[in-house]
Amino acid sequence: MMNLPRRSLLSVVMLATLPAGIAFAQAPGPRERPSADTIARLQDGRIAMAKAALRLSDTQAKLWTPLEEQIRASLAERAKARQDREQAWREGAPRQDLAERLEQASQRMTQRAEHMKAFTAAFKNLYATLSDEQKPLARLVLRAMGRGHHHGRFAAGWDERSPGEHRREQR
Repeated sequence: MMNLPRRSLLSVVMLATLPAGIAFAQAPGPRERPSADTIARLQDGRIAMAKAALRLSDTQAKLWTPLEEQIRASLAERAKARQDREQAWREGAPRQDLAERLEQASQRMTQRAEHMKAFTAAFKNLYATLSDEQKPLARLVLRAMGRGHHHGRFAAGWDERSPGEHRREQR
């Protein structure tokens, strides 16, 4: 008599956990990254969306070209850096010590500052030609496009708020 309730309980527990087991077995493995082609298409789409939303005049479209070149150069550089990091990880490169990591961080910051100066120069030329209707839209569209970048790097200067305020707002 005593074994019957235990068997019943065991059967109930097994039946209750069966759906969870099936769901777990069907769950995807580690998160797969999109292919380089998919990423490129998404980036092209973001850039085209920004340009279309601004409804640039012919004169403005000419000024958009250097800005787009800056965006694409930054995207290409980020993709290259990501590939280099992944390759180093796959090859089992030894972990850098703190001094080496700080030196690399310093170099990356200098490089980003140079890119931001070039980007700002291209952006200022275009921004000066935007109408009062286009300016707020430019901030929204380019901020949204910048969210695809590390820390919204391209978007940081297009809003009055500091990066810290952006982070607090996102929480």
